[in-house]
Amino acid sequence: MSKSAVARGLDLKVADAVWVATAMLQREHPDVEGFSVGDIVAKVKQEGLTEGQESSIYLHANQHCVANRPPKDARLRMLFQTKGNLRRIFCPSEPFHPARNGRYCPEPRELPGELLPLIDWYQTWCAKQSRRMVTDDPLLALAGTGEGRWGLDAVHYVRRLREE
Repeated sequence: MSKSAVARGLDLKVADAVWVATAMLQREHPDVEGFSVGDIVAKVKQEGLTEGQESSIYLHANQHCVANRPPKDARLRMLFQTKGNLRRIFCPSEPFHPARNGRYCPEPRELPGELLPLIDWYQTWCAKQSRRMVTDDPLLALAGTGEGRWGLDAVHYVRRLREE
């Protein structure tokens, strides 16, 4: 995307601009755990994603969009805070603050055509993240390994226990 996006009339909502910039950074640097709020703000400005004020972009990247932080105003779940106060995009399979119930990525109809491939990339990336999360957690990795071992269906077993 060119630096003249604003000149072409591109004015995303600030939250969507923050998500797009973070997704671009993650796609460009797949091995990086997260990005500073300053990196995200700079990417939004570099790509010309919104005409929003820099202070608003900063607030969204720092607080309003961060799924695992208590909400103040917005309840969006677009970013995830990692170690070292870094940010990356959020996946719906990840834990988030219970008061956050907002959207986690831009609505495709809100993005111009040249940015739509980011949504496809995001869905693939989230699927990989979900698989990685399960295999990284030794307890979650055991899920389903004993299925069928006892010859009982768990739902029927619990129902029978309750009836007794």
